[in-house]
Amino acid sequence: MFLKKILAVCVLSSMFAISGCQKNEQDSKEKIEDVSQSGLKMDAAQMMTHLHAFEQIAKQQGGNRAVGTQGGLASADYILDHAKKAGFTTELQAFENREKTKGQNIIVEIPGESKQDIILLGAHYDSVKMGPGINDNASGVALLLELMAQLSQQKIKPKHSIHLAFWDSEEVGIAGSQAYVKKLSAEQLKAIKAYINVDMVGTKDPEILIADGDKSSVDEMEKMLKERGMQEQDYKPLLDGLRSIPSHSGDLALENTLKEFFKAKNLKIKEDVATLTASDTAPFLGKVPVTSVILFNEQMKGDELEFAPCYHKACDTIEQVDPKSMQLAGDAVVYLLQSLDKK
Repeated sequence: MFLKKILAVCVLSSMFAISGCQKNEQDSKEKIEDVSQSGLKMDAAQMMTHLHAFEQIAKQQGGNRAVGTQGGLASADYILDHAKKAGFTTELQAFENREKTKGQNIIVEIPGESKQDIILLGAHYDSVKMGPGINDNASGVALLLELMAQLSQQKIKPKHSIHLAFWDSEEVGIAGSQAYVKKLSAEQLKAIKAYINVDMVGTKDPEILIADGDKSSVDEMEKMLKERGMQEQDYKPLLDGLRSIPSHSGDLALENTLKEFFKAKNLKIKEDVATLTASDTAPFLGKVPVTSVILFNEQMKGDELEFAPCYHKACDTIEQVDPKSMQLAGDAVVYLLQSLDKK
């Protein structure tokens, strides 16, 4: 995940957590069918196998998988090889980031009953230069590779066509997804019924971070700051900035679907606005319905916020990843897809 220097925003956003167990919603909560009983089953063990492979790639290529490096190119080859084995069509999209480094997005097309309607899922496959990036974000890539394999092996034909986007250079300017969106026509954007971003989903003891599509957490933030006696001129520019983040009328439905899934599992949920602009959701904001599956475990390290243990460090290895978190995130993605298929 690209670290924007908006620490104050992130710290304020982190004040607001909504818990399925804190709120008395047991009577009104609908039972949700366990996705493990559905036709599409995700296997955390297979996801961990991919993570081992990405870690080996980093070890053999100077310790990282950053855009334009041998580790980055080897990661792309690994993704392409698995797409070929799954039997799906792939498209390579070359671009140049702000540092004039060449990157390449990989788009895997999985045909559905409708070729006009597309569900786009994305995960960036580049790491920072400081480390192998196994949680950030080989974990998201591993989830998409497992989804791709299961759709192939189980011969599942979704209602909507599914495109899996493996973005490059997220860590340098969110460049890959921006290059992709810039090339889309208005008609192509309209065909995307949802964009689901998958980032850092292997975090141990995670908080569930849900993109706040209707920005309700900003209103709660304002209320709390007023109650604490903060002067309006001190917080208004910050909150106005959060409220000005573009949104789409379809964002809230995706947010509510994810809330429904996690609350049914009695897991704590955090609504967050700031991270919408800090990863590959950013180029899609206001253009298509967006949501993200992100698992954090925030800690203050000195005066900086660390989103998960070993964030952007050499120790972001497979030892930091919990298979249970991978399974949870995989099931959440499947639940989102099932819900979208009903529409």
